[in-house]
Amino acid sequence: MPDRFGTIGWVVDSQNDFLIPTEEGGRLYIHNLFDHGEDAGAAQIIPNLTRAVEWMRANCDAMVYTGDWHAYGDAEIDPVSPDATKGTYPPHCMGMSPDAAEREGAQIHASVRPDAPIVLPRDATDEQARRAARQAVREKRPVFVQKDRFNVFEGNPAADTLLRELKALLGGRVEIYVAGVARDVCVKQAVEGMLDPLRRYPVTVVTDATWGLGLEEESASLSRWTQDGAALITTRGLELRAA
Repeated sequence: MPDRFGTIGWVVDSQNDFLIPTEEGGRLYIHNLFDHGEDAGAAQIIPNLTRAVEWMRANCDAMVYTGDWHAYGDAEIDPVSPDATKGTYPPHCMGMSPDAAEREGAQIHASVRPDAPIVLPRDATDEQARRAARQAVREKRPVFVQKDRFNVFEGNPAADTLLRELKALLGGRVEIYVAGVARDVCVKQAVEGMLDPLRRYPVTVVTDATWGLGLEEESASLSRWTQDGAALITTRGLELRAA
């Protein structure tokens, strides 16, 4: 039996381009794409997201942030005819761009931005991931996993190694608390990747600290995740747990 049960806070793609409304400069603001402009979008979850991240920082043994870190030419970037139903989107989170304004869209939103994160670049090696995990635990610093695809396990070749190393360092057994955007794209792929039989990480989703694009009903996502073994909690539930 493991000596202890470790916890990881996992903050998905909480970046400027996703959380800042379009009229204020966000290039791919997360809101329901099919509701004819009635959805106020992801900005409304920022207070809950902030509370969730604050709880994670206070209670989790390790913190991981993920972020799209795109270049023109990436498979999911289509400047001409993007189609979300086919998995392509206009330029966003262009962390590889030479343009400073474009790069700013890839930064983690100020409300939850980590201090002095250890960066795991989108082309990271397994050894870089092991070093990042060891440094994160030793120095109690967050890790920022950059990725070139929405699915972190496809978008960064060392993401699996990072998680395995964190698990080993935290006693051989971990629970992962997940919040962020978009619920039906990047959060979906992170949660379902963690629950995959090849990984089987225990996952708890902070439901009111996520928002989606309307590609799948929230109830359908949450139902499937719970059927696959995930737990659900709200920010209020987190606060009561810590009390």
